[in-house]
Amino acid sequence: MSSIVRLVFSMVAEACSVMEKDKERHAKLYGGLRSIKREMEMVIALMKDKDTECRGAVQEIRFQQLQEFAYDVEDFVQGLWDPAAYGKLLVAIRMDPRTEQLRSIDQFKETISSLANDLKHHQGAEPNQQGEDTDHHQAAAMSGDPDEEYAEEQQLEAMDRPKSKIVELLKPSLGEGQQLRVISIVGCRGVGKTALARAVYAKYSSSDEFDCVAWVVASGCNKKKALLDKVLESVRADLARRPAPHHTEGNAPSTEAEGASTAKPSLQDILSDKRCLVFIDDVQQVKVWKDTVDACPKLGSKSRIVVTTSVLSVATACSSGSYVYRMGYLSDGDSKSLFWRRVYGCQKEPPYSLVTDSESIFSKCGGLPLALTSVAKHLNIIGEKLESTHCREVGQNLGKDYLSAGNNNTTVSVFKEMRRALRHCYDSLPDYDHRSCMLYLGIFPKGHQIKSKSLVRRLKAEGLVDNEGCKCFDELIDRCIVEPVEICNNSVVAKRCQVHSVVLEYIIQRSVAKNVVTLIQDHEPVLKGSTTEACVRRLSIQSSTKERFDELDDDKSALRSLTMFNTEPPSDLQRCKMLRILDLEGCNGLDLDQEFLEGLCELLLLKYLNLRRTRINKLPRKMEKLQRLETLDIRETRVERLPMQVIMLPKLAYLFGKFQLPEVPTKGKEADKLYEFLKKKSVLHTLAGFVTNKRRSPEHVILLARNLKKVKVWCNDTPADAFPDPEPVSSSVAASDRPSSTRRPRSGKTRGVVSQAHYDCPWNKTEERPSNNTDFIKLLKMRVTPLESLSIISSEVCNDFLGSLEGPCTISSIKLRGILNSLPDSNKLTELGRIKKLQLFSTGLTIKDLSALQCLRGLEYLKMVEHNTDRFCNGVFTVEKKGFESLKSMCIDAPKLPKMQFKEGSMRSLTSLYLLCPNSELPSGTIEGISHLANLSEVILHSAMEQAWETVANGHPNRPCVKRQPAEPIGNTVA
Repeated sequence: MSSIVRLVFSMVAEACSVMEKDKERHAKLYGGLRSIKREMEMVIALMKDKDTECRGAVQEIRFQQLQEFAYDVEDFVQGLWDPAAYGKLLVAIRMDPRTEQLRSIDQFKETISSLANDLKHHQGAEPNQQGEDTDHHQAAAMSGDPDEEYAEEQQLEAMDRPKSKIVELLKPSLGEGQQLRVISIVGCRGVGKTALARAVYAKYSSSDEFDCVAWVVASGCNKKKALLDKVLESVRADLARRPAPHHTEGNAPSTEAEGASTAKPSLQDILSDKRCLVFIDDVQQVKVWKDTVDACPKLGSKSRIVVTTSVLSVATACSSGSYVYRMGYLSDGDSKSLFWRRVYGCQKEPPYSLVTDSESIFSKCGGLPLALTSVAKHLNIIGEKLESTHCREVGQNLGKDYLSAGNNNTTVSVFKEMRRALRHCYDSLPDYDHRSCMLYLGIFPKGHQIKSKSLVRRLKAEGLVDNEGCKCFDELIDRCIVEPVEICNNSVVAKRCQVHSVVLEYIIQRSVAKNVVTLIQDHEPVLKGSTTEACVRRLSIQSSTKERFDELDDDKSALRSLTMFNTEPPSDLQRCKMLRILDLEGCNGLDLDQEFLEGLCELLLLKYLNLRRTRINKLPRKMEKLQRLETLDIRETRVERLPMQVIMLPKLAYLFGKFQLPEVPTKGKEADKLYEFLKKKSVLHTLAGFVTNKRRSPEHVILLARNLKKVKVWCNDTPADAFPDPEPVSSSVAASDRPSSTRRPRSGKTRGVVSQAHYDCPWNKTEERPSNNTDFIKLLKMRVTPLESLSIISSEVCNDFLGSLEGPCTISSIKLRGILNSLPDSNKLTELGRIKKLQLFSTGLTIKDLSALQCLRGLEYLKMVEHNTDRFCNGVFTVEKKGFESLKSMCIDAPKLPKMQFKEGSMRSLTSLYLLCPNSELPSGTIEGISHLANLSEVILHSAMEQAWETVANGHPNRPCVKRQPAEPIGNTVA
């Protein structure tokens, strides 16, 4: 016993003696971290400057090194242990961890200094170690004869229909004056834009319909007026080459070659005097185009310009929003026809065995002509020895062995053009943040529909993007790298997107090589970065087993993101202490494993947790440990009630599900703590959503959460006597205010006993407190900060809500699902000018009733979904002059298209019209006055609707693009 006492005494004595030394170590630790922070800020700024000067393999490696270094520093900081009161004891026995921490900081300083020195001494453009850039720049500078260079591209399948569409757009419209028209052909790289433009060029190059037909390649034109000079040179050359009908040989236009007059007419002079057709291929920047179009006459010209581009915003800018033709992928039949014709060099029916074993090729090529022709050329080299094994091998390894930029095998040189196109998608992105966003998409499997908002929340949680994260994703959509599957809200916000198969193959190989993503797919070997020093940071497990997770061994310690698809979740995540992202959507086996859920609560750095469709039935109270959690998704689970601890998470901003909010005690410290938190600390932005009924209202959250902007609520319309009488929801519900049937005798306690939060609640300072059916509506009116978006699923509350609306309405986005008795009168609707988005589902109103919505002057997006066709189609949807004056996009989703009439001057801002009505075929007699929609640029139809709409579109002055809406994914619900 005495020995133990002496040991403890000596430890305490030594702890006291090192107090001053302890302060010194703490100061060094703090100073070292600040020094690293300053150095990293300088290196990041230096790298941004270098990123604008040059790009290449060496620069990419430096970015990767800095990223890995930043992760190591962040993990180190997160793992720091600062000794508290009992920490002095560890110091005394020489177990103070800060000694080792100071050594780590010194190593970090050496690393960051080395990176900074490398960057400072790196100047100028660097050679591309992968051998692709030189070819790319040479191809970009090409501007030769299109007939010679791309003759084979004109043989692409299914070219007749798009070609006739462009030819129609080149013709003058009825009643059109003399004005320059620009037609844009837009689509991803390799889809056949240039081939289509060259097919049209071939039609007119030898005809006399135009005085001049010129071809210009815009690639490489980055300097001011560089493209304009190219266009002028090409136009003058073509005019000199062909004798004009109205000129004799003596007065033909002089050329530089003839040594005549040095004065040359400007582009405006030429286009004003002659009818020219100019093709400008591969325009990538709006600023490059602007100098050219400014030099063109706005009026007094019947000339035409055809632009090809892979950037949607450029296409819109060139054609002012109209005359934009978007290239689609080849159908399954056209893909196979093109493929086998290129394999055999002629039209030949392939053997059945080859047809069967080539399905993976068509699946990965996804109707992209450049991919199909590249694979076909490769198989054509084999010739008569072509067997099924060759098709299977190419299909399985298309990304890894053939599209990988580092593959120098001469046998796959036919894939050079495909690799160049894919590389351009990556290199052309503005900066490293955009490229990181693109590589991050390698997490998702082929065909997966990515929810855009969820992706942005993931990127923010990992620190890959800042608050401008949406812009990075929008840039990928704009450049046709990511394809919208479901578009809403004025055709600008892509709700769901997916990556084309070939592009995804390229992204996977590049993201794995750069250690952005590690993949486990089926029973295939783990796809992991080749650098041995790199840790596994993000893991995606696809259609595999949870046992594969154990293959990583020690690599789990640095894991920041774990995403699982069609896989049972791992049984143990205790070693994954650095996890920020955990996405288990659709995983089975979580319904009874409460121990696993409680284990999740030990992941203290977790910011994003997705448990959607996991069949869990209860959230543990231990979730209060997740103090950094920002997003929690428990939609389509069995969780019926939310623990109080979840609502009080300090960083929780996005909460999704269908649950009852927790009951709150009427008084006491717990009530005070909740109200104080909601009013001053809660950052909850989205609550979508919760269930309420006549006996229970969400007043403690709806009223007090000041940062709340988006709410979705299910209102239970079941009779009140079907539920037992619950305890009061909050301290604000005084006994005298409750219905007589539920009133309890007074306790005799004075106000001094009731919590102070009771008197601070806004509803206690009003004459009328929320009660019964109208609780929710009154709570909305009593909020100090208004909501921005509201979704209600309840016939009763929807009617109450509409009746309570007063102008000006502070809610900009409204979704209502439930039977409505009527709409507010036109005078009241006119006052609600701040409503920008309105979506109505199963309201039971007729299309004639709904036409009254045209009085909403600020409305930009309107969606009407109805399944009762007989009532819905009763009457005519008539839009008067100046009706829907701000509406940009309208969607009608019903079995049958109702009658519609657009009068002149109506819907002046409408650009997109969605008609998702599968049982409707012919527009004649159904829609009247569609030509009055002055800015209409696209009509999106249900996939079952006939092509008769093409005739209607061609009769419109803008000739809007007619597209098919992709089928909804299985299991999709209205959210």
